[in-house]
Amino acid sequence: MDFQGKRALITGASMGLGKALAEECARRGMDLFLVALPDSGLPVLAGELAGEFGVETAWLEGDLTEASTLERLRDRVEEEGLDIDLLINNAGIGTPGHFLDHSLEYHEATIELNALALVRLVRLFLPDLRRRNASILNVASLGAFFPMPTMPIYAATKSFVLHFSLALREELGGTVGVSVLCPNAIRTTPDVNRYIDNLGPLARRACFTPECIARSTLDGVARNRAVIVPGAVNRVIAFISQVVPRALINRTIRHYWGTFLRCGCGKLAPAGGGADHV
Repeated sequence: MDFQGKRALITGASMGLGKALAEECARRGMDLFLVALPDSGLPVLAGELAGEFGVETAWLEGDLTEASTLERLRDRVEEEGLDIDLLINNAGIGTPGHFLDHSLEYHEATIELNALALVRLVRLFLPDLRRRNASILNVASLGAFFPMPTMPIYAATKSFVLHFSLALREELGGTVGVSVLCPNAIRTTPDVNRYIDNLGPLARRACFTPECIARSTLDGVARNRAVIVPGAVNRVIAFISQVVPRALINRTIRHYWGTFLRCGCGKLAPAGGGADHV
């Protein structure tokens, strides 16, 4: 994919990985349509990116789990003739915690945003994307390859995103490029950085900043890669998920993420793709 002069629609664009993806798209010459929750600083970010990189920016604030937001988004795109060349479904939530630590309403909201909203957006824009030979990037997580004790619903939704993306890619047969991003924990805050560093050298080599992941991701989109896993260590981890006994994997994940909960960082939601509460 050639980015210069094209337009990206990015959900969850106001913070974390979504913001980094918006900045990287602008750096590569893409105009932007940014979507995020109200009062998340989106208008300011859009103005800053337009000024710094000389690209056109549009934005829309709203909750993607509400039908009215999708209707407003569709109407804006149609009325203003905003051709979308890259749809980036980044918005998602995911907070570490045991299943009973969260309410049923929270679990349903996680499924609604991480899975259903993504499907609705793809279905909404796919006909136009196919006419333009455009591309889709869906943000999943390295957790998509594993069951995740302490994040059971989050991991399940990201597994859905992974398999949906791969199936859609095969169906479309190259008329639309479909890639899925599967990062490890993202270095979004000082507390998350401190926790990752305390896990040891392997974790330090596996967890990256949003800016680093954004660069790697768009390089992968440019090459039309099906699955983008930033970092050699994480690609090994993804491979291990296919060959190591599940019981051992589950115990390992429960140990590491259980430690994360005990350190009091759970509310910061550092998991790949879910660092952005949008």
